[in-house]
Amino acid sequence: MAALGAVHSVGDSIATHLGQAHQLQQQVEAVLPEEQRVLPDCSFEQLSSAQLANAFSPNGNQVTLYLYRIGIDKHLRTSPDPRHPGEVQTRPLGLELHYLMTAWCGTVSDEHTLMSWAMRELHMAATFGAGRLIPGRLWRAEETVQITPSELSIEDMMRIWDALAPSYRLSVSYIARVVRVDSLLAPSAGPVVAQRFDVEEIRERADG
Repeated sequence: MAALGAVHSVGDSIATHLGQAHQLQQQVEAVLPEEQRVLPDCSFEQLSSAQLANAFSPNGNQVTLYLYRIGIDKHLRTSPDPRHPGEVQTRPLGLELHYLMTAWCGTVSDEHTLMSWAMRELHMAATFGAGRLIPGRLWRAEETVQITPSELSIEDMMRIWDALAPSYRLSVSYIARVVRVDSLLAPSAGPVVAQRFDVEEIRERADG
């Protein structure tokens, strides 16, 4: 289970992982003849709704992540807190994060190459654990998040882009699940529902 801030952490973790993988591949390609180098320069960033509402336009190639929807995981909605199984108030909140990954490029070649490369990287690194989730202080050591492709209909995709200022760019959708956010409430003893008295206590109270 994760602390507050985990939702933002997932997007940043994905963008950071892609950035590091991109840098590593460019280092590998640097020793190849120029005609064999295929991966263009690129930066990776998580965007907010406010940024996309203001006609976002990056300088140079960029692949972005946009969290357009947060859902509650149906299967873990009633899952107990393993630390305090009898406490309903400390039950963690299980979330599913729905992302659009978008390529912002000046040429068709860069757009297609970077999008397919980023999709391949997430295909190979579909599980984010302690080594990839940053900052680590927000996550338990055993925590993992699965990054899986999701299919959006053309209509749903267009509805999302119609609500944003930029025109449509090549995008694919992903779901990150399950982000289990800890409750801030500490477990507490339940209310007193009954009280027992022995015979002597009842007599003493009656005589008094």
